[in-house]
Amino acid sequence: MRRGWLCGIDSVSGVSYEHRKDWVESRILMLCEVFTLNLCSYAVMSNHYHVVVEIKPGEARELSDVAVARRWLLLSSKKRQDNAEREIERLLDNPNRIAELRQRLGSLSWFMKYLNEPLARAANWEDGCKGRFWEGRFKSIALLDAPAVVGCMAYVDLNPVRAGITDRPEEAPYTSVRRRLAKGESDARPLIALEALGLTLPGYLELLTWTAAVHNGALAKPRRQAQQTLRRLGQEPRQWLSTVKAHRFKYRAYGALDKLKDYAQSLGQRWIKGSASSI
Repeated sequence: MRRGWLCGIDSVSGVSYEHRKDWVESRILMLCEVFTLNLCSYAVMSNHYHVVVEIKPGEARELSDVAVARRWLLLSSKKRQDNAEREIERLLDNPNRIAELRQRLGSLSWFMKYLNEPLARAANWEDGCKGRFWEGRFKSIALLDAPAVVGCMAYVDLNPVRAGITDRPEEAPYTSVRRRLAKGESDARPLIALEALGLTLPGYLELLTWTAAVHNGALAKPRRQAQQTLRRLGQEPRQWLSTVKAHRFKYRAYGALDKLKDYAQSLGQRWIKGSASSI
């Protein structure tokens, strides 16, 4: 049985794989420019990563055939990219192939495939071995309303705080909040602008800072901008903390109770295992 290590420092061998965090982060950012989705947050840890995205198949359906071909070519080999125009013409001559690629550009499964497979090949090459690298298929969770989305974003951005890497969210390496602060909201592509979620960067950061302080045992009340952010989300401080904490349990869906009921019905079920952020 193979014992693998994604990133960080292997506690047994002492070998550092920290550079692989760059691989994961760069790959996430690149793919989010290719697939039709909104990137809300991400965090790359030593043995796993989290990505919060909104898949937008409708945008893929609105792309021109040329745009579909050009985007897909970015996922192809360097040889094909060097012959871009010829490859694009070849794809445009095959409408069925274009239709197939259009569907893939709006698919979470294909996004994850093109995220995980190249990382696995690169890690196997570096380790000098073959075989399966990832433990299993990715796990996806439905986020059904704004508190659920922002709560999950905060949970993801605070991964390094919970792991004891840092006490300050803005110093958390390989996270979306760190990228937002380093680049500025106007240059943090492909991350979705927080304004689109009804948030501001200072307000979101202050909310993260307070949430981290509570995690570390502080009993301080949220400051003004954090309180304003909570009001926009329609949540009380204790309710917010429960919303973020609930993501530890990896339910199938998160959202208000009525949203959970509607989601269950859309799946042809009477109920699903989820967490109601409105409680």
